[in-house]
Amino acid sequence: MTVEKIKTLTIAISEQNDLSAFDRLFRHYLPGLVSFANSVINDRQQSEEVVGDVFVKIWENRKTLTAIRNFSHYIYIATRHQALNHIKSRKVSGFEDLGETAALSFKTPECSMIARENLQKIARVINELPPRCRLIFRLIKEEGLKYQDVATLLDLSVKTVENQMTIAMKRIVELLEESLPEYNRYYAQKKMQK
Repeated sequence: MTVEKIKTLTIAISEQNDLSAFDRLFRHYLPGLVSFANSVINDRQQSEEVVGDVFVKIWENRKTLTAIRNFSHYIYIATRHQALNHIKSRKVSGFEDLGETAALSFKTPECSMIARENLQKIARVINELPPRCRLIFRLIKEEGLKYQDVATLLDLSVKTVENQMTIAMKRIVELLEESLPEYNRYYAQKKMQK
């Protein structure tokens, strides 16, 4: 499939929610991505699940597809990170992890509800970021890419990536300052300690 055809499909997916274009893109990349993921994971079935997860994320974030300059490069990096995350999640947790999990299980329903509401507020702020800023934020924070990788992937300078992350983080901090009084108290104490 040509670069132009891939670009046409990503535009159709992004702007028109075109499922048939998404299906064609999925079918084109599936064999190569599964093979690539399998070289990392060494489990064919798990590799298929990893690739499926990558495409689910692509569909969920389809509005940002037009900001990706080199989709093939992007999809392979995303698959590599998803495969590595899968490997990390398979590792047997140690006793220190168990203690942390046990401590979390004693949360009250009220705390859980407040935490869920706060996460929804943060997600809303992230979704309201400009498309390129939102894409950069998600690639770094959700996919675990480094600034240089994102700059290469999106054909931007590292400085532009840094500036976009600063914008995103500033908006999130503003939300936290206005809606979480405990956030202000915590950082006020931190500043006094310096």
